[in-house]
Amino acid sequence: MKKTFWIITIIGAVLGTLTLLGTLFGSNGAPQEAAGAAIAVAFTVIPYCLARAISEIQSNKGDS
Repeated sequence: MKKTFWIITIIGAVLGTLTLLGTLFGSNGAPQEAAGAAIAVAFTVIPYCLARAISEIQSNKGDS
């Protein structure tokens, strides 16, 4: 299960990169760039946080 979420994190990072590049080259101003950058960060950070949480829960299972 851990490996699956880390793979999802990698996919999120790739999607975030593509979103950021598309936003930077296709935006018409700073507000659009900022919104696109925020979405790109969300694509990367949210799956990473989820994968880290699952990794920590699995590594601490026997510590109850």
